[in-house]
Amino acid sequence: MLAVNPTLLVRDKPYTKEELMEALRLAISAELDAISLYEQMARFSSDENCRKIFLDVAREEKAHVGEFTALLLSLDSEQVSELKGGFREVEEKTGIKTALDGGNQGYFSILSNAFMEGLARGRRLYNVLPKTRISAQSYRVDIIDGDGEIKVVRQEFRAIPLLMQKFFLGLRELSDGSFDPAIAIRAGEMLSKNEEKHIISGFMVGRKMKLGKWDTSEECIEELLKAMREVAKASSGPFAVILSPERFSKLLKVHEKGGKMVVEVLREIFNGGIIVSPTIEEKVVVFANTPSVADIVVGHEVELKELGPEGDKIAFVAMEALDLRVKNPNAVVVLE
Repeated sequence: MLAVNPTLLVRDKPYTKEELMEALRLAISAELDAISLYEQMARFSSDENCRKIFLDVAREEKAHVGEFTALLLSLDSEQVSELKGGFREVEEKTGIKTALDGGNQGYFSILSNAFMEGLARGRRLYNVLPKTRISAQSYRVDIIDGDGEIKVVRQEFRAIPLLMQKFFLGLRELSDGSFDPAIAIRAGEMLSKNEEKHIISGFMVGRKMKLGKWDTSEECIEELLKAMREVAKASSGPFAVILSPERFSKLLKVHEKGGKMVVEVLREIFNGGIIVSPTIEEKVVVFANTPSVADIVVGHEVELKELGPEGDKIAFVAMEALDLRVKNPNAVVVLE
């Protein structure tokens, strides 16, 4: 097929508009042939890994069909009108409604937006901490120390962990458009929870101090200030604290001596943020919220993919690669 005009390898001039439209139709035809081939291979593959890869490549070819079709429609206005006419005729005879944007296939855009909504709703530490984006699968940690002369005392190289969240929707619901995007929102919330739990685990390299019960407002302030003073020996801040909703509730009382709410007093001190996280459980982290102490290394931004059929459902997976990089453990205190 690829040796037929206008795709001859030897040419002395660029395509005309008509030749370019013909080339795009040939490209679409080639992609459709490839889709049929890969889906047949998947159907007759007993090896599950091979089946998944065949289906994954077939989906990529479907995206190529969309790209070539978009270019063709931008050049051929007659094709656009005839395509719409075909859609109308099918609707009149069968009741099936189709649109140039893919009709019900627009579900992926809806699910993607819903997923990102859930992710954004659950992100707390990710939004507060400094971030560094890199295009690699590993990163370097420069452990920084020193009072007079600041220097890197040790270097470490670490792989960036991959965080994943999978969810499923029924084939019928996706095909007729009756699906509920709330499941994608829930999946986004779950990924943000796992993300936050992973980030907090990175802070556990900090110095340890004993955590009291915080029965009085004085005890709350005293313990947090003691931890902050230790952090201040290694960094000038700004200082931040991560604590559970249960611990935060203990700050919602009037300070016996000052007459202010405890949380109001602490906000003046911890201007790097008072972050409430359900994933920290019965611990409190006090740290200097500055890139010289810690940052989130992002190797891969969150991406949602459609994996394909699994039984009577379609599987989706969201992936991201990130890690907490602590460069100065002395500027982190963990109360436990």
